[in-house]
Amino acid sequence: MYEGREWVLHEVLSDEGSVVLADPSSQAIIQANLFGEPSRKGPETTLVPLYGDTPDTLSDALLELLSNKIGKPETD
Repeated sequence: MYEGREWVLHEVLSDEGSVVLADPSSQAIIQANLFGEPSRKGPETTLVPLYGDTPDTLSDALLELLSNKIGKPETD
C-alpha cells in the first residue's frame, strides 16, 4: 500500500534513484511518449524516490511504502 492504494513494483531506476510502481488493476491509461504525445495504453504509474536528503538515507515515501507491505508477517 502506498498513498492508500495497492501498487506493483514495475521497475527500479537506479540511475534516477527511484522505483516505478504500477497500478495492478485492469484500467489502462493513455501514456505519453518523450515528446508528450499520446503513445499507447498502459497501467497508471507513479515514481517513488529511493533516497532521502542524503544518499545514505531512504526517502520518507519509500519508508511508507515498505511499512505498508501487503502480506507482511503478523506479530503477536
